[in-house]
Amino acid sequence: MFKRLPLFFLCAALFSGCATHPKHTPAAVETAETLGLPASPQPPIAPQWWRALNDAKLDGLIDTALARSPDLAAAQARLRQAQAGVDLADSQRGVKIGLGLSGALLHRDGVNEREKPELISDLEKRLLGDHGTNITYESLQLQGQWSPDVFGKYKHQLEAALGQQRAVEYEIAQTRLLLAQGVATYYRQWQLLLETRQRVAQRAQLNREREQVVRELIRAGQLAPSKLYAVQQGNSRFQAALSDLDGNIAQVRHVLAALTGQPAQALDTFAPNPAATTPAPPVSQLTADLLGKRPDLAAQREALTARRHLVASAKTEFYPNITIKALAGLSNVEIGNLPHSSSFLAGLLPSVSLPIFTSGTLRANLSRKEAEFDEQAARYNKNVYTALREAADALTQYETAAAAVRDQTEMTALARRNTAAAQSRFRAGLDNKLDFLTAQDETLQNEAQLAQAQAKLFTAWLALNTAFGGGFAADK
Repeated sequence: MFKRLPLFFLCAALFSGCATHPKHTPAAVETAETLGLPASPQPPIAPQWWRALNDAKLDGLIDTALARSPDLAAAQARLRQAQAGVDLADSQRGVKIGLGLSGALLHRDGVNEREKPELISDLEKRLLGDHGTNITYESLQLQGQWSPDVFGKYKHQLEAALGQQRAVEYEIAQTRLLLAQGVATYYRQWQLLLETRQRVAQRAQLNREREQVVRELIRAGQLAPSKLYAVQQGNSRFQAALSDLDGNIAQVRHVLAALTGQPAQALDTFAPNPAATTPAPPVSQLTADLLGKRPDLAAQREALTARRHLVASAKTEFYPNITIKALAGLSNVEIGNLPHSSSFLAGLLPSVSLPIFTSGTLRANLSRKEAEFDEQAARYNKNVYTALREAADALTQYETAAAAVRDQTEMTALARRNTAAAQSRFRAGLDNKLDFLTAQDETLQNEAQLAQAQAKLFTAWLALNTAFGGGFAADK
């Protein structure tokens, strides 16, 4: 009976040593069901959605930006760090083997080297001799250690590291998406500025023609000389507008150069293609697909998963930690002229550590991990709300911009018909040239407003592609 007492006490120690952890209710995470999103699937967006514009120059700029972006380079470095973290976590589950080599050389004074040789025993005299002796010790050991993952500590740490790695991968996808959107936005702005400059230059030319007509009418006595001042002021305004547009074009060019990882002057000889028609919208309504097709939300979900596994890993700290050590090796001892001794060593050393007196530290660590999970859950929920708002705003923006383009297209068509009628009346001698020039100017203004409306529609199309994930697909 008494022989079983050590085993009983061992079991009791195991159970008593496992400190209990406080109960915690994790923060709720928003899902498509809790948000009431319909489950109907959305049409897929092409991963390189900007190629639907069929603009080779834009494609080249985006390709250059994706290849040279410092933001992407930094993100790739973070990914390598995360991959190293995965390797480190995975290594904790394996066997660790090391080779140890040690030795010592000691010299012991002989009989003749002692101050009081009469005090030396006969055994020491035989061992040490008159002039002393050397004692040599040599040892070579192969050591191994393994900690079986009984309670899943290392498994949870590995899953957390994998979650962090996937989160960084999805952050890279989000960076690529925003970079493509940024390049396309400034490219379209450049196109609009060039269109606007062309029409301002045309209006300036019309104003110079108007000045000539006014001068002729003044000389003919049909207009007062003061009528010339307003026309001349118009020349100055148009010249100032052209200078301002040139400055804006240069700034946009510099921004694009920076986005594509090039010097500020790299695009001085570059000119964008004329603006193409904006493609049809990629989506038409909000559905549950949105939560799975945005890389930023996917990154937040993976970060949340990593936090959940870190909480689980912290809970395993309350349980015993088992370690098994093994060693095998050779040792050799030589003392003077005595026969030397060599031996083979081998051993298996299991050990169990119990968190008996550290429960305060473990509780604090677990509480911190649980709070970090709750913080990440709140951050994820916030990003979900933001994503829904961005998607809804993008849909509304596109519908509004499309309606504005339709309205402005009709107004521009009416202005062009009015210009054609004014030209006919002028040629028939029913109106003077000033009326014809005024009609032309109104047409140019309407065309400029139409170009702005079309640019807003393009911006809305970009926002739709970005808000709905830009063709992102998470790895299964």
